Amino acid sequence: MLWRRPKEVVSDSLTSRRREPDGGTMVVPTMALVQQLLDEFGLRHSIDDDGDLVVRWEKCSVFFFFYGEKREILQARLYLNRRFDVDSRGALALLLDEWNRVKLFPKAYTVLPDDGRVGICAEQCFDFEAGATRGQVKYAVGLWVDTLLRFTDWVDEQV
Repeated sequence: MLWRRPKEVVSDSLTSRRREPDGGTMVVPTMALVQQLLDEFGLRHSIDDDGDLVVRWEKCSVFFFFYGEKREILQARLYLNRRFDVDSRGALALLLDEWNRVKLFPKAYTVLPDDGRVGICAEQCFDFEAGATRGQVKYAVGLWVDTLLRFTDWVDEQV
């Protein structure tokens, strides 16, 4: 499934914190809010066995994690489905170093899952402790998904 630009934001009353000077309600992202945003983008999502929110594509999966004392830090982490031999980890790390040098985001790195083969991850993260408008959160999540999928295409072109 390809990501496409979102439809107009619908009003919502999730987790109000305070009003901005221009009248926008400040929110801290919640699982329910991110699920609503993914619905608005037309992205099919689910909750995995660990209770994490995930959107799956043919080549990758994007998980949404909440961290911090108040779960105010939102992270979108992409895992490529494709795995590589351990011997190629050094070359992959150099390739991802190049990505990290020339691109502002997402941050990319290798992982060594339990299956003993090298995986590639990329992630976007933001601390929403001070809050943001719903529109700002929607923009961030949409941008994250878009850039993570672009990263997936870039990896395919490189290896």
